[in-house]
This record gives sequence, C-alpha cells and structure tokens, in this order.
Amino acid sequence: MATKHLRVIFVPHAITGKLLRINLTDKTAKEETIPMELYKRFVGGRGLAAWYLWKETPPGVDPFSPENKMVWGTGPLTGLPIQTAYTNWVGVTKSPLTYGYCRNRCVSYFGVMMKKAGYDMIIWEGKAEKPTYVIIDDGHVSFGDATKLWGCTTDLTQIVMQEITGPGFEYAVIGPAAEKLVRYATVQSGTRSFGRGGHGAVMASKNLKAVAIRGTGELTMANPEKVRELSREQIKQLAASHGTKRMQQLGTTNIHGMVNKLGDCPYKNFQSSYNPKHEKIDEERIKYTVRHAGCGHCIISCWKYVAVKEGPYAGAWCEGPEYETQWAFGDMIDNDDFAAIIKANQLCDQYGIDTISTGNVVAFTMELYEKGILKKEDLDGLDLKWGNMPAVFELLKKIAYREGIGDILAEGAARAAKKIGKGAEKYAMVVKNMEMPGYEPRATVAHGFQYLTNTIGPVHSIGYGTQEVFQRPWAVDPRTFDGKGELTAFNQNRLAYMETVIWCTFAFRSEWHDPKLLAQIFAAATGWEEFSTVDTFMVVGERVWNLERAFNVREGLTRADEHFPDRIMEPIPDGPAKGCHWTRELENKLLDEYYKARGWDLATGWPTRAKLEQLGLKDVADELEKLGKLPK
Repeated sequence: MATKHLRVIFVPHAITGKLLRINLTDKTAKEETIPMELYKRFVGGRGLAAWYLWKETPPGVDPFSPENKMVWGTGPLTGLPIQTAYTNWVGVTKSPLTYGYCRNRCVSYFGVMMKKAGYDMIIWEGKAEKPTYVIIDDGHVSFGDATKLWGCTTDLTQIVMQEITGPGFEYAVIGPAAEKLVRYATVQSGTRSFGRGGHGAVMASKNLKAVAIRGTGELTMANPEKVRELSREQIKQLAASHGTKRMQQLGTTNIHGMVNKLGDCPYKNFQSSYNPKHEKIDEERIKYTVRHAGCGHCIISCWKYVAVKEGPYAGAWCEGPEYETQWAFGDMIDNDDFAAIIKANQLCDQYGIDTISTGNVVAFTMELYEKGILKKEDLDGLDLKWGNMPAVFELLKKIAYREGIGDILAEGAARAAKKIGKGAEKYAMVVKNMEMPGYEPRATVAHGFQYLTNTIGPVHSIGYGTQEVFQRPWAVDPRTFDGKGELTAFNQNRLAYMETVIWCTFAFRSEWHDPKLLAQIFAAATGWEEFSTVDTFMVVGERVWNLERAFNVREGLTRADEHFPDRIMEPIPDGPAKGCHWTRELENKLLDEYYKARGWDLATGWPTRAKLEQLGLKDVADELEKLGKLPK
C-alpha cells in the first residue's frame, strides 16, 4: 500500500501527547489529547496505561467481554536514541487467567512505530463482527477482513501481513491458541511477545487478529547535547559491567548455572530446587547460537538466535530461548536436550502461548501421570513420562487447539486441577491462578515473596530480588526472612517506575548503570526537571503500584488470595538449598510486614485512604469507598 508521508516533528519533547482510540465494534478511530497532568502523575508506559484501564473498565468486567479494554503504551524514552530504552512498550488489560490486572512488556519495534506514528498510547475497545486486522499508517487507520488469516500461526500471520502492507511496518499478532481462548495465550510481535496472563486471548475475544503500524514522525528531545553527554557515561558503565558481558555471550540464560548452584532452580514441578544435569544444558547452549542481536541503541545485544541443523529437530529455530523458557522446557520437565528446548520454544511462539505457563502445565501433567492420577488413556494415549519431548510436542498442539486433554489444560494448571480432581490441586504450582516462574521461593525468600504480592501474579520480573539472586546492588542473605517484606516493596516500586519511562528492566535490576544517571538522562530528554532525581521516580513507582493494587481490590482481591501452594511449605529434599521451606506462620508474618511497609490495612491487604491520598490518588480512594472496598 502506498501512502504519501509528510515529515512531522512532535512536540512537546519526548512524548506525542496523544492517544489513538480504536473501537472495533463500529470500526472507528479517533485521536485524543492526553492531559499533561497525567504524565506528571504517571509518566507514561505502564503507569499511564494502568490509569486508563482503571478509569475505563467497569468493575467485575469479564476479560472476554467487549467492555474489557486493551491499553498499549509507550514511555517518554521509547523511540529515542537512548541506551536500554529505545524499543520498550507495554500492554495492560484484565487477565483471563487471574481475573486481575495484567501487564506485559515487550521489546520490539512496534512501540517505536507507535510513537513515530504520533501516539503514546492505543486503546482497543469493543469487538469486531468478524476476524479483523487493523493498519495504522501514521495518522491513517484502516480495517481489513482477516477471516482467511484466522487459524494461521503467528509467524505465517506476520508474513501475510507483510504482503498486505508492504515494507516498513511492524506487527502485533495472535496465533491459534489465542483464537481458542487459551487462558495464557500471547500477543506476538516479531520474535517477542506479551507473554504472561493471556493478553492474546483478550485480543482474540475482540476478533482482532493482527495490527500493522508504521510511523515516520520525528521525535525530539529537550536537551539533545546533554542527553548525548550523559549517554556516553551510561555506555561506559554498561561496558564495564560483568553482567553486560555475560548477557552479550549467552543472553538471559547466562544465569542458569548460577541459579542451580544457589539451589534456586525449580526441578520436576518444584519437587526439588536443583537440577543435577544442568551443566549438560549449559554446555549445549552455545553450540546452537547462529546470531547475536539486540534492541536498537543498546550495546548489550542480549538477543540470541539459535538453530538446530541436524538430528530429529533439524530445522527448529527461535530467538532465545530466554532463561525462563530454557527452565520451563528443561529443568521443570527433566529434559536435558537443548535442541528439544529450541523446538518447544518455536512451537510456543508459533501457536502463541506463554512458555512459562505452558512449561508449568506440562510439568503438572507429567507429575499427575507419575503419581497415577492421570493414565495414558486420560492423555489421549500420550506417554507423558519426564523428559519425553515428542509427547510434549503433541501436548503443546493439543493445548493450542483445545483438543482432547488439551482443552482442560488450556484453562491453566489451577482450573485444570479442579476439573481433574483426585487430589490434583496439590501439584498445581500456582499463585492467584497463575503458574510460578523459574525461581524457587524456598531458596530466595524476597524474590519468591513477590509471587504472592505482585500486582500481576507470580511474575519474576516486576519485583526481582536482585539483592538475593545477584547480590546487587547490595548483598542480602537469600535464606533469611527478616526484612524481606519491606525489601520486596522497595523492589516492586523501583521496577514500576522503570516501566513508566520505559527502561529495560534486565539492565536496571542489577544496576549495571547508575539509577541517578538514568534520572538525569530522562530529565534532559523530556525537559521535566522535577524528574531528575531517583526519589521522585520512587514516588511514581509507589503510586503506580497502589493504582494497580486498587484495580485488583476492585476485582475482588483479598489477603486470603496471597498464599503459596502447600509444596512450598515442605523442605527442599536435596541440593544447595536442602531443608529450606516456608511455613504459614512465616507467610503471614511477611504479609504483615509487607502491608505495614505499604501503609495498607493488615486484615484485608487493601490500600488505605491515607496512603492513596498521600500518593495523589484521592479519586481512586473515593471509587473504592463507593464499592465498599476501602478499609474502615
């Protein structure tokens, strides 16, 4: 498609000041101005998106209802030539897996194009009458019939969309798993995705198969010379970091051996926290790498393209696998064949399903098979013994297309366990209906405690206990419980503010570059001098966290929802963390400490009016009070 483009320069600096509202029901699109007051409260990215989701979705909305919305957002630094910020964008919605707040962060060029097309945010509402694709070409929006694309995998969908749009576009698409409303389906953009919580299923419920976007506008900075000066220092800090060097070599999988030696790597559905075969996986990893790449304007280059050139999985390839995927289809299911991990990663990307939840569901099913709760005839004839990868690949297809046993497992481990019965719930490693990620909460207490209290469920990346896992930016004993509630709140706040800017949390969470420097870069780029200190951003992070918590409280969250599976109360049987475990008493003690640090009500875990008003969220407190969900 040929479109004449005019060179547009956006003001004010760093942001466009606009959102695009697309109603799929009546096929309309309109631009709206975002009040500057909202930028100063929530900055952008995750914060601004959370605010619009809070304001525009009715309490108790069904995630698959046309009234649920998807809010996709960029940060002020998205699209600017700044290290570790250029490609970051986020999406929020109500999750069909947790029935609470869902936030995803993606590092693809879709966010850059969104910004250059003139929009800091896109709000998706309503439901199309039939499968639809949307093309956003600078300020022009068009709708197309995607009926023939329905059923296509994510890679094929992106190829066909390229034929439809011509060059220069970026894409966000769904696969067959989303179309079947698998509750942990993803949105795929290039080789990256909105992974956790079922964002893809929400997109499918709106009959939205694909979005293509191209932007040619020019973004500006308030003080480009100052940004360049500070960026040179940032590059020096990144280049000097040992973490950068490890990421350049192996991507996020560089931590796999370290996590095992810490006794922090869940093995065989959390039966242990140490994989005795982890070294074989690590040794095989490097031989499959065919290309190193990374986000624009980032020297870390943590993307790794891998390919299998021989053997039973010849032809399999993917970008990654990331640590979590390597764990989910390696340690978690007792598979030490790295080629098979690559194949599993590729299939999940093509079907459009979250590798973390999927690996968990597979491990859960394998343990039920091991324990005799599920028989071969219950599994459509599959022999799901540990590490049987051909059977795993068949199971992935069944989940994606909701065939046979896959129809039950597509609901997630928690719902599947209830349907299966016979004591299956004991083996579902979930918190708030979401499957836990690849770190053992019995081995790293604060890092694990975030699973209970994170606003999006047990996701490892938004309250990362770097002090325990990496011993940075300061060292903390990972096994002790004292002070871990307060530490968790600190980690959650700092990562929340990072995702408003949006900085890459991989580079930030271990402080490979100085947070003070990052605040100065932000102020120089935007001209918002009041944001030149970390303290200002920490308040923003706390404000965003409380807003997200308020959303979950509105949707029914209480203290009773914040608990680990029973297995986490059992001592780890072997390995470096042998004997470590939680108790319900310790769980409650840390919840008390955490709620106190947050200024929330101890009995319910709900934010108080005093705390919300302190953070400039009086309007949120008023709404909760109307609903009877503000502590007395």
